[in-house]
Amino acid sequence: MSQEAVNIKGTKNGLVIVLDSSYSFEDLKIKLQEKIASAKGFFKGAKFTIMAQKMSDQESEALQEICCEYGLVPADNIELPKAVGENITHTAHSPQKERDSAIPSDAEGCFLITHSLRSGQKVYHDGHITVLGDVNAGAEIVAGGNILVMGSLRGVAHAGASGDRNAVIVAWRLEPDQLRISDVIARSPEETEQHNYPERAYLSENSIIIEPYSTTQIAGRKKALF
Repeated sequence: MSQEAVNIKGTKNGLVIVLDSSYSFEDLKIKLQEKIASAKGFFKGAKFTIMAQKMSDQESEALQEICCEYGLVPADNIELPKAVGENITHTAHSPQKERDSAIPSDAEGCFLITHSLRSGQKVYHDGHITVLGDVNAGAEIVAGGNILVMGSLRGVAHAGASGDRNAVIVAWRLEPDQLRISDVIARSPEETEQHNYPERAYLSENSIIIEPYSTTQIAGRKKALF
């Protein structure tokens, strides 16, 4: 059994939980609980569907209940990547209110977003996230690792969501509604200075610090007035 028992993939509309049917149902239940619990709430609120080759309705419902206990939301009509959907049966769920979420198909490494995010869009990834555009007010990005925005960050950004206190947030313009690094939260002041250089936010002694950022690490650190 070299293949992982439970593999959480992603699409532009939600999570796809792929189950290896070579494992027993009891093993799959345990592995599913362990997988979601280890994320420490990272997937809470995300829509999901379950993919399996052989599973009864009763078994499927039991696994759905586990996901719901951890705050995941059953969904229907999730478009699946071809590589994920091959030879796997789709377990249908009740339709839910559409929510514009973006979750990368690659659960590791860096997720690259090649456009700006508008209000209402939400992106989850347990690795790093890079946005080639703006994160507008009302949009949210949540990363297990670092966040890099090659534009203005005006929405909500949460780096180190899985507990990584060394995670950083870098943006050309840091004008966020809210910044979070690990379990520390900071809000932007009502008035912010305009800069023509990128800035970096990082955690130091339980405070979020903002400083100019460059490859040479520009001097002049300043504590964020959050």
